[in-house]
Amino acid sequence: MKTFDIAIIIINYNTSQLTFDCIHSILNYESNKKIEFIIVDNASKQEDFQKLIFLTSEIANLKIVRSKINLGFAAGNMFGYQFSDALYTAFINSDVLFIEPVFDSLIDFMTNNKDIGVCGPQILNKNFEKSISFRPFEGLRYKILGKKFLALTTPNKANMKREYKSPVEVDFIIGSFMFFNSNAFNEIGGFDTNTFLYYEESDICYRLKRKGFRTYFIPNVSYIHLEGKSSNANLKLKLEHYISYFYVTRKNYGYIKYNLIKYFLIISYLLKSPFKKKNRFIFLNLLKMNESLALSMRHDQKIN
Repeated sequence: MKTFDIAIIIINYNTSQLTFDCIHSILNYESNKKIEFIIVDNASKQEDFQKLIFLTSEIANLKIVRSKINLGFAAGNMFGYQFSDALYTAFINSDVLFIEPVFDSLIDFMTNNKDIGVCGPQILNKNFEKSISFRPFEGLRYKILGKKFLALTTPNKANMKREYKSPVEVDFIIGSFMFFNSNAFNEIGGFDTNTFLYYEESDICYRLKRKGFRTYFIPNVSYIHLEGKSSNANLKLKLEHYISYFYVTRKNYGYIKYNLIKYFLIISYLLKSPFKKKNRFIFLNLLKMNESLALSMRHDQKIN
């Protein structure tokens, strides 16, 4: 028998105020649920960690676990997951805000559809405008021939630009809020901790599908994602994007498709490299990257 209905796992990385605001917004709408909060401090600066402790000191059923090193998204969430004990697990970014009750709709849908592994609500930006909440898998057709070609050749696949009024099966939901059946999450071994950032949601939804579990977008409930507030965009993050993509592509789609996509991207960035410095940077790194994780930011992290 599980102790809680829902385990909410949030990674804090120098975002203590955002993390507190996220928790506070959840409690505003979901205080009637048996919820446990597990906050993973991913080796934040000491002052941010102490602020996190102070801000959350009076919140019931909240546990803070601190890592001595920045584990990234997948490993950070798996570190927190080992302390959970709930029927459902919600992995939520620190820059998320609840604006209405959400969990009843998600639980009801999963209760009535036993083969659902994960689902996610509609994302809104800070201006309450709808944002992309799910995407197709980025295989050969998507990456080389484009989204329009993929839509033409798979007319029954959910279109991320279409507006839906009822739940729809999708390839993968955006990782800012992923609501899992804990048993399905356990069965596929959770997130792949080899990736540091990016493509965790694509990879886990692909592996769920191979095990017979489905992924659904639930449009009748929504939340705000303050996109970009919990990380800063730079060239190293852009490079990390491709490091994870190559790794996940090689693992899930095989060697031939991986190589076709890889060399297509190398040629694309070669043609664009004379015009922008960032394109030259990415091109030169793509040449030596392969599916290896050796260039990942993971190896730049220091133990505190």
